[in-house]
Amino acid sequence: MDNILMKQANLGRGLFILAMAIFFGYRYFSSGGLVYAAFLIALIGLGAASLLDYLPAKWQVATLNIGITLFFLDFVFANINLSEFAKALMQANYLMLIPSAILVLIHLYFRAVRWQWLLKSIAEVPFWPTFRAMCIGMAGNIVLPAKAGEFMRAYVLGRSVGLSKTGVFATLVVERIFDGMTILFFLVMVIMFGVNDPLLQKAGIIGSLVYLGAIIGLITFVVKRHWADSLVNRFLPLNLAQRVLKLLDSFSSGLNILKNPRQLAMVSLLSVVTWAFIPFSFWTALLAFNFGVPIYWQTPTMMLCIIALGLTLPSTPGGVGVFQAGVKATLVLTLDQTKVVPNFEEMAGAASIVVHVAQLIPQLIPGFISFWAEGLSTSEINVKE
Repeated sequence: MDNILMKQANLGRGLFILAMAIFFGYRYFSSGGLVYAAFLIALIGLGAASLLDYLPAKWQVATLNIGITLFFLDFVFANINLSEFAKALMQANYLMLIPSAILVLIHLYFRAVRWQWLLKSIAEVPFWPTFRAMCIGMAGNIVLPAKAGEFMRAYVLGRSVGLSKTGVFATLVVERIFDGMTILFFLVMVIMFGVNDPLLQKAGIIGSLVYLGAIIGLITFVVKRHWADSLVNRFLPLNLAQRVLKLLDSFSSGLNILKNPRQLAMVSLLSVVTWAFIPFSFWTALLAFNFGVPIYWQTPTMMLCIIALGLTLPSTPGGVGVFQAGVKATLVLTLDQTKVVPNFEEMAGAASIVVHVAQLIPQLIPGFISFWAEGLSTSEINVKE
């Protein structure tokens, strides 16, 4: 059974890799460029190796991530004039990145406070261990693949204050749901009072249904926990069932917030406050560039929604490519294209890099400092992960 599932996974990944090869083949034959030919040849070879089970699964996933990143980078940078692009970067007002970075740090502060409230269902956790674990995890998400930073957060906090790592991880599941619902709230605000786009409306409806389903599933698990226990006892051997039930006990402890209206209200309020700082951070970074038109509130708010949606896709660490495409797509959607500067493509490409850097640095520096303060080592994280 496992062998069949592995072959099916290899088949799916191999076909997707070949689909990306077709895209880059189209780009090569339509616009030329040796780089497209190189991508085409490499992806055909790797796709064929995946289909024939010659390429290990981890390399298949890495190929997919790199291919998706290259696809989005092509969307942003394929048609730019390099001299105009360099000019846009040189003329940017980089002083605007200072308030942008400060706003990200404020976002991190409120995010840690919100996590404290989520953790109340397990224990009262001091601010600084919470903040350090969160910063380490967020830096881990930037530099490591597969969102490994989430597991680092749970491990570091559990190690620091002696909590169940499984229970801590459960609070991160709830946190992600609140993140999604909050970003959907911002999307609804933009659709109602700003950008009226049918595709975005459909995305908002689908996203709402997904997160609503997740909330219903978690509440059902908390209220009807005995259903899960009976399924485990029925279908798993006794020794394995006991281990799984122990994990479920730890996991459910992190979900007790769903039974506490006061905690739910505070986490909901803090979620809105936490994420409200990111559009302001985007806005100040965008002010470093002259697009020829004003930047209204709809642009950075929509940027948050599009980038958050894009970052759910597989990509290289740090969301490279996906983030840049989100910035450009937002600028195209929200700015009057009849009034923007002639070198808008180059300006958007430059802004996509600068805005991304303005988000990454204020997350990476506290993460690395916290990693040192916690006395962690890379070998310890590798073993635990």
